[in-house]
Amino acid sequence: MADVNMHLLSSNTALNGITFKEKTCTIGANTTVTQIAENRKLQTLFPKLNQFLKLVSSEQIRNMGTLGGNFVNASPIGDMSIFFLGLNASITIIDTDKNERTLAFSAFHLDYKKYDLAANEIIKNIAFPIPSSNTFFNFEKVSKRTHLDIASVNSAGRIALQDSTITDAHFATGGVAAVPKYLAKTNAFLIGKELTIATIHAAEAILQSEISPISDVRGTKAYKRLLAKQLFFAHFISLFPTQFQLQNLGTS
Repeated sequence: MADVNMHLLSSNTALNGITFKEKTCTIGANTTVTQIAENRKLQTLFPKLNQFLKLVSSEQIRNMGTLGGNFVNASPIGDMSIFFLGLNASITIIDTDKNERTLAFSAFHLDYKKYDLAANEIIKNIAFPIPSSNTFFNFEKVSKRTHLDIASVNSAGRIALQDSTITDAHFATGGVAAVPKYLAKTNAFLIGKELTIATIHAAEAILQSEISPISDVRGTKAYKRLLAKQLFFAHFISLFPTQFQLQNLGTS
C-alpha cells in the first residue's frame, strides 16, 4: 500500500460557518447545501431559498456534500457554481503555509474540469454582497426529472435597479459551455439600460453569442440554446411578474 498523508478537510474548522459582516455574507467551503437552506438569515435574504435548493441533487447529498467539493468537481452544470456566479461571489483560497488569496468566482473555472487551484491550495470560503432592497435574485433549473437529477441547463441571476434603470447585473448559465458560464458581455450590456422587453431581448441575443453548448445525453445544442433563452426570460417573469409575462416576452 502506498504511503500517503491524508488531510481530512471535514475536521478543518477554518472552513466552517456562515457569517454576515459589513454587507458581506461569507460561507465556509465545508458548508453543506442543507446548512445554507436552514440558515435563518439567508432565508430572510432569499425568500425562495428552500425552493431553489430543493432542486439541487438529493437530500442525502445536500446533507453531506460541501460547497468546496461542488466547486472543485468543476462540472459545467454544477448547480451551486451557477448559484454563486449569479450572486457575484468571490472565492478565498488558502495554501499549506496559510497564505490566502481572493479572486472573483467567475475567474475560478478555467476550462473543462480545470480550475485556478494549486496542488498545495484548498478553497477556504466563498463570499457575496448581501442584497439590498433594490436587488433581486433568482435561480432556475431544467432537468429530465424535476428532482434528483443533473440539470440540462441551469441559470441564476442577480439584478439591481434604481427606479427602472439597471444598475448592476450578474447572470450565469450552466450546461452551455466547458465551464459554468458567467455571462460577462450580457451583464455589461444590461448595466445602465432601462428594464424593458426590448432590453431583455437584446440582452438575450448577446447571451446566445456567449454560449457554445454541445449535444449530449441531456439534450441537443439547439435544445440547450432554447433552454438558455427560456431560463433567462424566466428570471424576469419570476422577479417582475406585473411587468413581464410569458406572452409579452414571447418565449415560445
